[in-house]
Amino acid sequence: MTSTPTEVAPIVSIRPSGRLACGTRAIVAAIVLSRVVVLMAAYVAEQIVKVNPLLTSGDGGPIIRSLTAWDGWWYLGIARDGYHAAPIVDGYHDYAFLPLWPMLIRVLSVPWPSLAGPIAVILANALFVTGLFMLVRLGERVVGPERAVAGAIVLAIFPFSAVFSMAYAESLFLCLSTGAFLAAEHDRRALAGILVALAALTRLQGAVLALPVWLVLFLRDRRRLRASQAWLLLGPLAAVGILGGVVLIAGGAGAYGSAQAAWGRVGVGGAAPGEALGSLLSLVNVVQLVTLIGAVFLLVFMRPDRIPLPYAALSIISIGLVFASGSLESIGRHVMSAFPNAWLVAGRRAGWFRVAWSIVSVALLFVMSTAMFAGRFVP
Repeated sequence: MTSTPTEVAPIVSIRPSGRLACGTRAIVAAIVLSRVVVLMAAYVAEQIVKVNPLLTSGDGGPIIRSLTAWDGWWYLGIARDGYHAAPIVDGYHDYAFLPLWPMLIRVLSVPWPSLAGPIAVILANALFVTGLFMLVRLGERVVGPERAVAGAIVLAIFPFSAVFSMAYAESLFLCLSTGAFLAAEHDRRALAGILVALAALTRLQGAVLALPVWLVLFLRDRRRLRASQAWLLLGPLAAVGILGGVVLIAGGAGAYGSAQAAWGRVGVGGAAPGEALGSLLSLVNVVQLVTLIGAVFLLVFMRPDRIPLPYAALSIISIGLVFASGSLESIGRHVMSAFPNAWLVAGRRAGWFRVAWSIVSVALLFVMSTAMFAGRFVP
């Protein structure tokens, strides 16, 4: 079953003539503008704002210091030294971070080990650009070309999009998740399963991509189960493999959960040994979570500019996992993984909203990036 996208006025208007060239220029302009804003924020944070003395960075060079801060310090440490059974600092374990991203950094920095920080930042930016254009290709099939271009621009200037330029795994995850959906839309099932598995090796929550990607195949197969859909089980299997690897490193079945709990994360892959997620939620939390999921469902599926069910499911699952995991302080970064949200923003009709959103989003990108680079806000 296929869905016919409802065309609505996007944030960026593309003329029918030369649509592809205009769309490409608009995306490139948004990328350049947003990355300049991020660099300006890094300069301001390092030269003008008082930096939190507890902030750690993976590289001490100007600007790179900001772009390798926070989790970048952990990823670069893993890329250089591998994983450790003992805690690295104050009870925090490096095996809380998954291996695919630091593995790529390590491989690319073999000839120049001292340049691992700049290499990670360059790689993150390159993957970000690649992921945006993959998102456009996917959006052309799902919501139409104009809205696809506008959605990519929305994501580029999103207030938390500085992480796509940092030594974080977000850019890689964007490429893998959009690639998995693209493969499913083109009925390349083995490739979709492999990409979901790689996403799970990047962030454990990537394993849940199997569900919305499976919905694409399920609807394509006229709501019937077929053996070829089982390729998507590679995602959950990869997640199990990661947990098994942590057991080998740490020598305990609950080690990964304990490592996540040190950061206050108790959701998927983060429950402490012997604890189920349900036992960590009070009745009030459950009511809040159900209300949130219901509100998100109404937002992404019942609107006149709704998106197809698999992509609505991705938005709902992503936001629900953030809420249930206790990672609300980083909700801006995690919500960007639910890339269909950018299509929703891009589908708003009002002209004033299109202009206001762009201005406010760029301004917030500068403010939030400065706060993150100064160690005052968790990315």
